[in-house]
Formats: sequence, structure tokens, C-alpha cells
Amino acid sequence: MARDWNKLATDVIELVGGEENITSITHCVTRLRFMLKDESKANDEQIGKLDGVIQVMHASGQYQVVIGPKVGEAYDAVVAQLPGLAAGEVAADDAEDEKGGFSLNSLFDIVSGIFVPFIGIFTAAGLTRALATMAVTLGWLTAESSTYVILNAIGDGVFQFLPIFIANTAAKKFKCNQWIAMAVAAFLVVPSMVGLKDTFAEAGGPTLFGIPVIIPDSGYLQAVFPIIFAVYLQSWLEKPVKLMPQIARDLLGNMLVLVCTSLITLLVVGPVVNTVSGWIATGLMSILGVAPALAGFLIAALWPVLIIFGLHWGIIPIMISSLMTMGYDVIGPITNGTNYVIGAAVLAILVKTKKPGVRTTATECLASAWLGGITEPAIYGLLIKYKRPFITMALSCGVSGAVTAILEVHQTGILTTSVFTLPVLGATLGVGHLVGIGVAAVVGFVTTFLFGFNDSMVTDE
Repeated sequence: MARDWNKLATDVIELVGGEENITSITHCVTRLRFMLKDESKANDEQIGKLDGVIQVMHASGQYQVVIGPKVGEAYDAVVAQLPGLAAGEVAADDAEDEKGGFSLNSLFDIVSGIFVPFIGIFTAAGLTRALATMAVTLGWLTAESSTYVILNAIGDGVFQFLPIFIANTAAKKFKCNQWIAMAVAAFLVVPSMVGLKDTFAEAGGPTLFGIPVIIPDSGYLQAVFPIIFAVYLQSWLEKPVKLMPQIARDLLGNMLVLVCTSLITLLVVGPVVNTVSGWIATGLMSILGVAPALAGFLIAALWPVLIIFGLHWGIIPIMISSLMTMGYDVIGPITNGTNYVIGAAVLAILVKTKKPGVRTTATECLASAWLGGITEPAIYGLLIKYKRPFITMALSCGVSGAVTAILEVHQTGILTTSVFTLPVLGATLGVGHLVGIGVAAVVGFVTTFLFGFNDSMVTDE
């Protein structure tokens, strides 16, 4: 029987305090993310009991309702009943004013709001490139063939023009003109700007009205952080323009914002932010270089904890920035084993339990983790519920991270992790990476089976 998402949406809206208590709503791959004016008005217990809701979380300044893989249908149903939010008519700064301005919570809200909407297509692009690379590795194609070039370009387009994607979502988050934001991004990645440094190399480098212009070696193709700060700058530059007379605003407003944002970004914002981004990437590599096993273990073991609160999305920009600045990412491979280890822990519970209800839940969670790459049902439905399985699982994830860090596995894209992508991981990241994941999964299964779970933990309901 199909779930009534409209009924669920109506109940959730009512139980979070009604439409008047909702400032904004977004969603990631498994959860609805509300910004509420007053979280104390939300009824956590009743929402958690709704058919279709896995868990309720307070994290990153958001009220998160975990739905699972069908979150898109739940989101559409909620938005359909909130036309003001759907049209973007709710002020973005209401919640910030009530919370006293910028905070760590608002930072995570900004990050998730910018990156979550396009992470699906970004992952799809990474998988497409990985499949093309796998085809070359296995000898099915050659890197010189037009077929490989075309297939690789399907995925490469998203990476090359990433600033335009980020500009779109950043403009929505900062409540400014998304077309101007995309135009600024297009300015940064237009071929003449990408090659500007080389074009004027003999003249001592490019200048703007005599002011030296600092351009990264590859320009701003694939840049992550510069365009975010550029759009934030744009949101402020638009404020005085709105004070202009209507006729002047119509004729000159967009041009003034576009030109000023573009030039200030080129001269100041881009070079500064690009330098800091390089420091972050270099610092991460230095930490892994000094103590790879310990660093890899800690990152991977803490990753499931970040997933609980939805904070793992805050790491995504660092991963993407590393991909764009260094050409590879190290956090992704370190955390790749998470889904497989979680599935192994759930499998241990499934094999050991004699409780029909637990077996049903475990079967569903195992399919979600290993086939769908979605782990929240397993985390909330079993591992956290019985506590000890979560501990054995997290420590086992650390094993995978330590092995991966020691092997210095690098990844050139962000990939989904399920049984279907194991061949891709093996072909592109090496058999050693699969061995590390396999060892960790075995450890997760054995430790959970022996120490993490028994039926005495189950309270009959």
C-alpha cells in the first residue's frame, strides 16, 4: 500500500508548530531540514511516531525529520502545502535575527543549503567519469578513443563549470539574484579568463586599470569557495541598488551589481579565498602525512557520528575543494567503507536475532545500506537504538579508514557507495582499497555478532 505523503506532510507541518513557525525547508538525500522560529513548539515524540518518519534530530541549527530514500516525495508534499516557502517569499534572515546573527549552526545551514541541492548530479558526474576510467583500466576502451573522450566529458562538464552550479544554489541561499550570480561565475570560467595568466605572461601578468590581477594557474575553473564568497558579496551590493529610483534600477541596477561583484571578486575575493583554500588542502594532507593510520582511523570512526547529526554535509565542500585544487580527494576514500561496515553490522544482527520484528527491520536496513547506499535507517532503526552495535560499527569503520590512509588512496570524484559501485572502486582506487573495506566489514560483522548485540537488548513493544 502506497504511503499517503500528503497526510504525512499535513501532520508534520502541524506538529512542528504550523506554517507560521516555519522559516524555510530544504532536504538532503534522507531528511527534511526545517528552519523553525521556535523549535520548542515542535512535538518530537509525536513526529517520531508518524508513519514514514524514522527519527527526529536537532542539529546544525535545523529541525531535521529523517524520512529515508523517499524524502523527495515527502518534501514535495510539504512544499505543496506551503506556497509561501515554495515561492521563496519567506525572509531568509528571520531565524538569524532571532538567534543573534552568525553562528556555527547558521554556517552548517548555509553549507547544506548550497551543496545538498546539486550533490546528486555531482555524484552522478563523478560516477560517470569513474566508469569511463574503469573502462580504460580494464582495456575496454583506450584513453585516445573518441568514445572515452565523449563519455568522460559527460561527467567532466559538471566539474569544469562547478562555479555556475554553486552560484545558482548560493544565490538562493543568500537571497540575491541567481542570474547575476551565474553570470559572475560564467565570467570566472569563460575561456579568455581561464587563459588570462598565460596570455599576458610576457607582459608581466594581467592588470586591471594598472592593478595587478592574481589568477590561479587553472583560473577559477572548478573553484568552490571563491564563488560562494562572491555571491555573498553580491547579496550586499544589491542592497544599495534597491534604493535607486525604479527607472535607474531597471536600466543600470543589474549591470552595476554584475560589474562590481565580478571585479571585486577578481581583484580581492578570489585571490584571498583561493589562497586559504590551498592552505586547508595542504593542512589536511600534512596531517595525513604525519600520522596516516591514526588520522584515517579517527576520520572514518567519527564519520557515522557526523551522519547522525547531518554534519557530514559540512565536510563535503572541503572534499570538493580538494578535488578541484589538487585533482584528488582523500577524505572520500577514507569514509568509503562506512556503508559497507554499517551493512555488515546490520547483517550480524539479522543473523543473530530470533525476534521477528528485529529481523524485518534488519532486512530493510541491510537493503537500504548495501543496495541503496542509504544508512540512516540502519543507524537510527538499529545501531543507535541498541547502542553497542553503533560502537562496534564505528570502530570497524576506523579500521577501513586507517588501511585506506596507509595505502594513500586518492579519489578523483565523489562516488556513491553500494554493492553496485564496488567494481568501480576496485578498478579506479585499487584492489588494496577493496581489501581494506572487506577487512573492516568482516571486523564489523564479527565484533557486532560477538559483543555488539543480543536479543536481551530488545524490549518487546
